[in-house]
Amino acid sequence: MRRFRYYLKGTVFEENVNRTKFADYYEQAMKEIIALGITPAQMQVLKKYGLLANDNVTGFYEGRSGEGRYQTLMQAIQHVKQTGEDSFYVEMDLQNLGGINAKLGHTGANDVYTAIAKIIRTELTAIASDAAFFRHGGDEMSAILVDTTLQNIEGAFQKMTGLILKLAQQYQVHDAPHPKHVGDQGHEGTGVHHGVAQILAQHEANPGLIFREADTRLELNKRNKYVSRNQAMQTQPNASAPQGQKQGTDSGIGTGSQRP
Repeated sequence: MRRFRYYLKGTVFEENVNRTKFADYYEQAMKEIIALGITPAQMQVLKKYGLLANDNVTGFYEGRSGEGRYQTLMQAIQHVKQTGEDSFYVEMDLQNLGGINAKLGHTGANDVYTAIAKIIRTELTAIASDAAFFRHGGDEMSAILVDTTLQNIEGAFQKMTGLILKLAQQYQVHDAPHPKHVGDQGHEGTGVHHGVAQILAQHEANPGLIFREADTRLELNKRNKYVSRNQAMQTQPNASAPQGQKQGTDSGIGTGSQRP
């Protein structure tokens, strides 16, 4: 067990889960878990919280079912209450997943998603004493970061800008059109939008406020960046952006611009 979250490794869920053979792997995983000495009752608790499996694209905890993300946040709140360490919840969206799918196909888009998730994990883990990552939607991710600062988080996202730009150019999706905004350069490309909320002891009474604040900040960042880009294009319509980065970034990360 890590300092503020459950952690289970060494089962076939870690690397081998896929949809076509899920039942077989599930049965084998149950045998391995029981062999480790975990009781059926404990196993059911882990299933409930969604912590038996990692998402097979991002490698993050599976947050689309179960209570893993919420319960991990509750543990983080208690940790803050006991230690006073500054901790944060980060909400993230992968930009233009539909456009990447259209250009590369499902398998290719998953490759891009996997590589971006690896960058996110590497850079955010480096600036926190402990971190937990979740994929809780098709293009939605989140991180709970313990013992860090807002300045460190924003600095990490700034560093990711160049890394994701190179990655997008490598996969040739830096100018992938957005299927819902065809012809609008402000929506082309890919990247990650984010919003941050500090985890405070008083959130114990209503943890959902943390999710709401981070999501609100994420959406505000999207709108502000998109408005700024459109204004810049209108002011300097013939101005050229750096190769492969037509629109800048959202809060320091991305290679395109806004995803609705």
